[in-house]
Amino acid sequence: MTRSERPISEDDLHAYVDGVLDAARQPDVEQYLRDHPEAATRVAGWQMADEALRRAVAWKAAEPVPAQLNVARIANARLNQRWVPWRMAASILVALVIGAGSGWVAHTPDTDRGIASVASEAAMAQRVFAMDPMHPVEFAADQQAQLVNWVSARLGRPVVPPDLSKSGYHLMGGRVVATDHGPAGMFLYQNADGHRMTLFVRPMGKIDMNANMQPVQMADTTGFVWANNGLGISLVANHPMANLHDLANQVRSDMGSRI
Repeated sequence: MTRSERPISEDDLHAYVDGVLDAARQPDVEQYLRDHPEAATRVAGWQMADEALRRAVAWKAAEPVPAQLNVARIANARLNQRWVPWRMAASILVALVIGAGSGWVAHTPDTDRGIASVASEAAMAQRVFAMDPMHPVEFAADQQAQLVNWVSARLGRPVVPPDLSKSGYHLMGGRVVATDHGPAGMFLYQNADGHRMTLFVRPMGKIDMNANMQPVQMADTTGFVWANNGLGISLVANHPMANLHDLANQVRSDMGSRI
């Protein structure tokens, strides 16, 4: 059996997420993810969980980590276990934070489904995918029809990224990403200087079905978030941009007429 004929396994997917996949195997896995949206959604969720894990422990990295939470210990255990327990352990670690004077303590995850959570998810997608130099999108700009069909099917409503080329930003492509509140669509734009920004959309459930535009200002992400007719929308970038508000208004006007 040749390499291209070998079925894609869970080990292949996890190696892809962990950045240790054989380079010759990479095209096969990427094609598999394009052909299997459900698998791509799971992989995107793992990538976001891994990023959340890194961010959750990075600010306390200088302090000793309890043996039972040692990442090396968990990684070694993974070699002798199926993938499910390891991913469950990672999910648990994401929910851990450091107490000011009492070591590692449990923290209840934020269950807010309003536009504040949309802004946070958009910022995470920007940090995880937009800055990826190798594979920021699953569908490129020349595959926009497939991308739109995929995102619309996963979100249960038609979602079309607006044309921002007159403002200097061109669609690079996009992907479906997993959130605590279900699937979301991510559309990535880039200008001639290589600056990228993320348009992030997902259904709102029953909270903030319509919400006025609000600024998004986080440590390394800036932008705007709003909701229209049950769809949460956020436009974010890594650095302040003088025209970002105008771009957000353009997106709101364009998408508002079609959702």
